[in-house]
Amino acid sequence: MTDAPIRKPRRRFARGQSRPEYLQPGDIDQVMIMLVALMSEVSALRDRIDTHEAVADLGGTATTDAIEAYELTPERHAAREAKREAMLKRVLRVVTEERDAAATDGPVKKATA
Repeated sequence: MTDAPIRKPRRRFARGQSRPEYLQPGDIDQVMIMLVALMSEVSALRDRIDTHEAVADLGGTATTDAIEAYELTPERHAAREAKREAMLKRVLRVVTEERDAAATDGPVKKATA
């Protein structure tokens, strides 16, 4: 144990003020569009990294020409699709759980991390 003093967390807003709200209910759709666009970008980057790894596995050097000339194998394509599906399932879990619960009229379970 150390004798370091215990620091209290700093307040991020002035006394007497309520916590700032950045989003309005109508902003949720825009946030969802941004989230889907970001997932698309992440997926494209993952595919690009996978292509680099595939070229390296073949013993080549990951040059722009080698990356662009790479022919995707059916096995690698299936692996990419599986990873993409898993990412979508993880990221959109809260939305799909609520949708599924609403479809069955069951209670909505809150997702935990």
